[in-house]
Amino acid sequence: MRRFRKILLATVFITTVASAIGFCMTFYFLAKKVHYKVAEETILRTLESVIHEVDYFNYSNFSTIHIASSMDIIKDPSVPIKTKAEQLFNVKSADPNLVGFNITDLKGDSYLVEGGIYNFSERDYFKNALRGKESVFGPILNKVTNVPTIFYGAPHYDWEGNLTNTFFLAVHSEYLSKICQDNKLAGSGNVSIVKRATGLLIADVDPDKVLKVNIYDDSVESGSSDFEKITDSIRAGERGVRTYSIQGKTNVLCYAPLKGTDWSVIAQASYSDFSYLTASEKKIIIVIAALAIATSLAIAFAVSSLRVSRS
Repeated sequence: MRRFRKILLATVFITTVASAIGFCMTFYFLAKKVHYKVAEETILRTLESVIHEVDYFNYSNFSTIHIASSMDIIKDPSVPIKTKAEQLFNVKSADPNLVGFNITDLKGDSYLVEGGIYNFSERDYFKNALRGKESVFGPILNKVTNVPTIFYGAPHYDWEGNLTNTFFLAVHSEYLSKICQDNKLAGSGNVSIVKRATGLLIADVDPDKVLKVNIYDDSVESGSSDFEKITDSIRAGERGVRTYSIQGKTNVLCYAPLKGTDWSVIAQASYSDFSYLTASEKKIIIVIAALAIATSLAIAFAVSSLRVSRS
């Protein structure tokens, strides 16, 4: 009878402990799955936040052009273009965010306040303005300030709706990296803006990478076929949520194009940055384990206290 009791005790104990371990492992993997979902949702929210801020940044710069375009002195075709250039120079001087603001004739000639004429006829934003289109160009390294600069181009019409001039407005692109920094993801996560045609970073949490790092080159060097497919999708101006693995880490990467530009926003992070258990989840696992041990001990004590009658 004692042998039977020992076998029963062992069976109850092992079953209870195994069940506890099973519950704990199930809860652990479910928690990780939830964390992975949270990771994707967090990265997507970050992506949307950056898109919204950059769209507003571009909208604000075009609004500056629109306001200047509506001035009587700018609209009046009888006013010399040099006088209009001086007026725009005053607007630029009053706004510390502006690097340049000027107007060109239909040949692309722009009159500089300090003297001389500069021709913009080969610039893409001038060509687009001649076609009646607003456009964003750059960033490119400004030869004067040695700082990456974004150019905004737009057509200008007189009171009768005739295309008479084009505008260009220049701002330093540092603000784009500031947007990335303000939306930085936790851990190893990163937010950046890339020029789709070339793969060159034009904004990043780390400003030192701007106009130096090329994600298309990095995708080839990484040896990850998944990452190469992602960069192909970015180059095509698509939107997506993808995963790829490098050096044993699985990363989730979200990307989307920015309207009116040839830029795309990229937000990415490793799943490992989101897979840690919270304090409350750890407590649940501890409670389950403690209850299992207490239950097994209680059953063991009850079984050991049984008296078996002899027939």
